[in-house]
Amino acid sequence: MIKIVSLFAAAGLLAVLQGCTIHQSIGDNFGSYVSGPDGQAFKPVGPRWDYENTALLYVYRPATEWSMDELETPSFNVDGERLFNLKGGAYTWYELEPGSYNLVMRRGLLGLEGVGDLVIKTLSRLQLEAQPGKVYYLRYSEIDPPKIIPDQDVNPLGDGPLQMVSPTLALTELPVTKMLHRGRDRLQPEQPVAYAAVPQPGRGGDTLDSLPAVDNEAPNTKEQGWWPF
Repeated sequence: MIKIVSLFAAAGLLAVLQGCTIHQSIGDNFGSYVSGPDGQAFKPVGPRWDYENTALLYVYRPATEWSMDELETPSFNVDGERLFNLKGGAYTWYELEPGSYNLVMRRGLLGLEGVGDLVIKTLSRLQLEAQPGKVYYLRYSEIDPPKIIPDQDVNPLGDGPLQMVSPTLALTELPVTKMLHRGRDRLQPEQPVAYAAVPQPGRGGDTLDSLPAVDNEAPNTKEQGWWPF
């Protein structure tokens, strides 16, 4: 291990000198065994997002023996930028403006994931085409991949442990997760795409009509509605 760390330290120094990107999550890489998610228990976003112009993406990781005993977590990256590290029993969400997003999960060593094109381990890589009004559920699990449901209302999409799953599966697992202290942002694709109108319900993701109902009045307390922490 010392040799590996020394190798990447040398590569990191060289990258700094040459202007290469250093992929790291130091300080945010601790697993649930060290520090579990401590945000509010899951609550659907409901209509409190710009569904006429953006898609809604949930990213979550079921609480399994493996994920909860993990010392170091994998990172979730969008278009080359690390957004967060995904702990066991955790979830977060983002609004996505229409377009194509490159999603990558990486696993590093002591918070260092790689330098430039040299990375320790890429776990999953997939391309998501976001459409306004759609709700997408991304599930990450290294030990229990979801079964393929022929009639699920979502196009098959995934790579290894990172899979797009149906609302039926996601909404049975999400209630036992807690919010990460990352997310709740609006992302833009590298090449924006214009849509004339919100698409009608169909394959490729959930829609607003199938979301759990919530009150239209904005909540003021944790007990009344969604609260991040």
